Amino acid sequence: MIGPEASGFNLDTSQVRGKKGVRRLVKGCPCYKEFVGLDKEKICLNNDDILPINAISVDPSFFEQIVSIDDLAQYKSDSQSMCYLLIYLDRKEGYCYCVSRGQRININEKDVKTSEIDSALQFVTSTERSRDGVVCSDCLYKYLRTLGEASTGFLTDVEREEIITSYVSEVSKRMAAELTNFSSTNKSDKAYEEHVKKYIKRINESRSQWAALTSKLKQADADKTLLELVEHYRSIYRLEAIFLSQVLNLETTSNEIDALGTLKLMVTISEKVIQLSDMIREKTNDLIERKAMSTDLQTRFKKHTEKRKNTEYRFSNLVKVLSEIDAHTTQ
Repeated sequence: MIGPEASGFNLDTSQVRGKKGVRRLVKGCPCYKEFVGLDKEKICLNNDDILPINAISVDPSFFEQIVSIDDLAQYKSDSQSMCYLLIYLDRKEGYCYCVSRGQRININEKDVKTSEIDSALQFVTSTERSRDGVVCSDCLYKYLRTLGEASTGFLTDVEREEIITSYVSEVSKRMAAELTNFSSTNKSDKAYEEHVKKYIKRINESRSQWAALTSKLKQADADKTLLELVEHYRSIYRLEAIFLSQVLNLETTSNEIDALGTLKLMVTISEKVIQLSDMIREKTNDLIERKAMSTDLQTRFKKHTEKRKNTEYRFSNLVKVLSEIDAHTTQ
C-alpha cells in the first residue's frame, strides 16, 4: 500500500541571505512529495502537475550568486527530473521560484508569494518540526494549502475550521508545556494534564500573595506607582492561569470549540501579557530611579523578573504565530 510520508528533505532555517539579511534561498520546497511503497517515489507538484523527480540535497551557499531571477537560467538543471530542493525568493516581484527549473512555484493555480513563504517559515517552524528541529517540506505545503492564498477554493469552511482548531490546540499545548516546564518524554496526556493543573493551582496561590501585599502597601500609604506595579504582577499571573485553563479546555472539548473565537481569545491574552510586561518594566525603572521602592521589595520583585521575561518571550512568539493564523482567517 502506498501512502504519503513526511519529506526527509527539510527546510533549513539557516537560508542564504542577502547583504541586508533578507532571506533569498530556502532549502526545501512545498511542491516536493515523497511516497512510500516498494521504493520511495518522489514527485514534484508544481503547477498542480505530478512529475517524477530525482531529488538531491544541495547546500544553498552553492547558489549564493543568485541575486535576481535573471540569474536562475545559468543554474537551471539540464534534466527536467532533477530537483535541487531549493526555492528562490524574488523580493522585487514578490514571488517564489524553483531553482532547478527556473520557474515560478504555483499551487492550486496560484503563484506562491514570498510573503507567504516568510509567514509559513515563521508559523511552521513554531508548530511542526522534524526530529532535528527543522521544518519539513510537507509541513510547508500543508501551510500553503491551509492558510495561504492557494487554499482558496481548496478547503471547505468546515475543513478549514478543523485544521485551524488543530493548529491552535497544538501551538497552545506546546506553549503550556514550555510555560510549566513539562517534559513530555515517556509521559501520558493525563500526566501532562495533572502537571498543568498543579501549576495553575500554584499560580492562583501566588495571586493571593500579591493581593495580600497590595493590602499591606495600601495600609502603609505606599506610592501609587508601586501599587500599580503589584497589581500588574497579579494580573499577569491571572492571565497565565486563564491561558493554561483554556489550553486544558481545548484538550477536553476539541470537538465543540469555536476555533476562531478561541483563536482570538488566545491572541488577546498574549497581547495583554506583553503589554503588562512592558508596564512592569517601565514602572520598576521609574520606582528605582526615584528610590521609591525599598530594598526588600526590590529583592522580592527580582525573584519574579526572570520568570516574567521568560513568560513575555514565550507569549511574544505565540502572538506572532496566532496572529498569522488570524490574519489569514479573517480576510
